[in-house]
Amino acid sequence: MKGSAIIVLLALLAASIEPILVKLGYRGSVTPLQLLVMKNIVAAVVILPMTRHFRLVKYTDAFRIGSVSILLLCTNGLTLFALKYLSAVEVITIVTTTPAIVAITNWALGRDALNWKFWLGFVMCFVGVLLTVDVFGMNGVSTHSLLGYLAIAGAVVSSTVYRVRMESLTGDFAPPLISTWVFWINALVAVLFIWPFQDPFPRESLGIGLWIGLAAAAANVAFLWAIKLVGSTNMSIFNLLQRPLVIVAASLILSDPMSLTQWIGVALVLGGIPLARIKKKK
Repeated sequence: MKGSAIIVLLALLAASIEPILVKLGYRGSVTPLQLLVMKNIVAAVVILPMTRHFRLVKYTDAFRIGSVSILLLCTNGLTLFALKYLSAVEVITIVTTTPAIVAITNWALGRDALNWKFWLGFVMCFVGVLLTVDVFGMNGVSTHSLLGYLAIAGAVVSSTVYRVRMESLTGDFAPPLISTWVFWINALVAVLFIWPFQDPFPRESLGIGLWIGLAAAAANVAFLWAIKLVGSTNMSIFNLLQRPLVIVAASLILSDPMSLTQWIGVALVLGGIPLARIKKKK
């Protein structure tokens, strides 16, 4: 249990860095697709030294891993696009619904048993996240909000399918092996089918791409280990901690003190997560 908690925490911390870095990148002339290319190239370069785990797999297994890796590529691309046209608050709020969708999907597949404690815990977490990002204080919407909303809705769907399918894959293969294959496949797709159609990459894309690529590789390895250890639904619930962590990190970096409402939100998330943990069906 102690090891599981450490791995979950590493996944959350690594993933929490990315939204802040992406927003910094968008202050310049970087586009979402340029960041997607840089992110996957960097992750592909560092993933093997990080995992130290690779072997050839059967053709059918490579197809299984490849199809799931494309889901991750789609999720990343749609999220980067949404962050371009929506505020981080709007994106975070919509993504918060993912654990419930993952839970319902796993329940329908007969994997998870859901009870009233799960839903009470999820509601506490959901309300807590809304309070931490001050969703009730939002003023207006973005100019390209429709495209942004469609993009993040698509990211939620692809992320749900990715997490559910990855739970099966981590039962058959070691998470480091899957991560290595996933980023090599995604980098190949990005280089062949996205990079040739982009404008010259601005200088700021290199630094941002380096950091989000490193964060993505570290987060993915930890995330897959966590899915293997606690399941996709539980990891999705634990992932709700990422949003308060982003707010706290941004507050510390930008020296902007958190409000009482935000602290209450953090407390609700911390209190709701133990209730929302599910038990796997045998």
